[in-house]
Amino acid sequence: MKERRKVMQGRVVSDKMQKTVIVEIESTYKHPLYGKVVRRASRFKAHSVEPTVAKRGDLVKIIEARPYSREKRWRVSEIVQRGVVVEEIREKELEELRATEEADRAARRIEEERRAAERLSKLAGEEEPSAAAEEPAESEAA
Repeated sequence: MKERRKVMQGRVVSDKMQKTVIVEIESTYKHPLYGKVVRRASRFKAHSVEPTVAKRGDLVKIIEARPYSREKRWRVSEIVQRGVVVEEIREKELEELRATEEADRAARRIEEERRAAERLSKLAGEEEPSAAAEEPAESEAA
C-alpha cells in the first residue's frame, strides 16, 4: 500500500532562518450561515535545502515530511514561481525618491543663494549710485 503525503502550495513570507522558510497558504471557504466567502491563511514552517532554496516572495509547493523540529513538519518540494518582494521594490522606490528630493533641495539652496547674491549686489549697486547722486547734488549746492 502506497503512502500519500499532503501537498500544498503557498507563498514564502519569511526566509530569515537557516534551512527553514515560512510558507503562508491561503484558503477560502463559504461561511455556513452567512454565505460570505471567507479567506483563511495558515502558516507552515518548511525545510528548504540546497536544490530548492526558496526566497521571500516565491510560490512554492510543500510536501508533508518527517518531523525536522518541534514545529517543522513540511519540506519544500519545488519552486513553482520565483517572486518579487514588494517591500524591496518599495525600498528601492523610497531610495530613488530620497535621492530626487535631495537633488531638489540642493537645487533650491543654489537658487536661494543666487537670489541672495543678486539682492546683495543690487543693494550694494543701489547704494553706490544713490551716494554718487547725492555727491554731485552737494557739489552743485556748494
